[in-house]
Amino acid sequence: MTGCCTLPPREAPAIPLWINGRPVLTMAPVFHEIRESATQRLIRRVPMVDQALAATAVAYANQAAGLLPAAMSGFLKELVLALQELEAHFAGLSAVESHTHLDAGKADVAHAIAAVEALVAEPLIGEVRTSSGSGYSTLALAGPGMPLSAAVSLVLPVIQRGGAATLVPFPDAPSCALALAELCGQCGLPDGLFNVIYVDDTVASGLVAEAGIRQVRVFGPSAWAQRWQTAAMNWPVPCERVLA
Repeated sequence: MTGCCTLPPREAPAIPLWINGRPVLTMAPVFHEIRESATQRLIRRVPMVDQALAATAVAYANQAAGLLPAAMSGFLKELVLALQELEAHFAGLSAVESHTHLDAGKADVAHAIAAVEALVAEPLIGEVRTSSGSGYSTLALAGPGMPLSAAVSLVLPVIQRGGAATLVPFPDAPSCALALAELCGQCGLPDGLFNVIYVDDTVASGLVAEAGIRQVRVFGPSAWAQRWQTAAMNWPVPCERVLA
C-alpha cells in the first residue's frame, strides 16, 4: 500500500535521489509512502521533487562525458558480475516494493542480467560523447512491475549508444533504480550519465520540454504506457515504448 504525506514521520527513512554520480537528500514538500503489504509498516519515503530540482538532473545528463568503446565494454562486463553477486539483494528489493513473491523478484533480476549480457554481446555502434557532453539526453519513465528490468532496459541501451539518461522510477518501487545507478558508478560509469529522480506525472510531463531532452522512453504495462504515448502526441520529442 502506498500514499502521500506532507509531514513525514521522522522514523521513516527517506530515499535519496541520484544526481551526477552521488546521492542527494532533499526535504520535498510531498513524500510518497511505501508500506509493507502485510503489516502496513512504513518502510520508505520517496521525495517527490519539483521541476526545478528535477531539471538539474537533466542538465547534468546533458553535459556528462561518456566512455570510449573499450571502456564501455569493460563497464558492462563488470556490471554483469556485480549484478550476479548482488542477485539476492536486488531480488528482495524488487519483491518487497512490487508487492510480489520473491520468485518474481528473482525473475526480474534474471531478466535484467540477461539484458545487460545482451548489450555486452552487441557491437558498439553509437557515438562517443565528448568530455563536455553532447548537450542532450533521454528522459526515461518506468511504470509498475519489474523495477530492475525497467531501469536496465530504459537506461543502459541509451548509455551504450553514447547517450545519457534521467530515470523516473515508479514511485512505489524506487530502490532498484537507485541501487543500480550507484552500482553503475562503482563499475566505472562516469558521473551524470545515469540520474534518478522522483516526480509526479505533471512534473514528468514538464521535463519533456527541458532544454536538451531529445527523446522519452517508457517501460511498463500496456495501459500505463499507452497513457504516456497518447500524451506524447503533443510533445516536441519522440516517445519510445520499451518492451520487456
